[in-house]
Amino acid sequence: MGMLKNVRMEYSKVQWPGKNEVITATLWVVVMSIFLGIYLGVFDLAASRLIKMLVSLFGG
Repeated sequence: MGMLKNVRMEYSKVQWPGKNEVITATLWVVVMSIFLGIYLGVFDLAASRLIKMLVSLFGG
């Protein structure tokens, strides 16, 4: 029972972010996810074409 009391006490100390902070953080996550997805997609495409070119040059 003491552990549950301690959990409640610690839970009451938490400073929850405001609405604007949540929206800003969410937008950052979405924008960075899109950016990273595009970046990795372009890198993957370039790397796969480079590997195909090297394989065709060296007779694989």
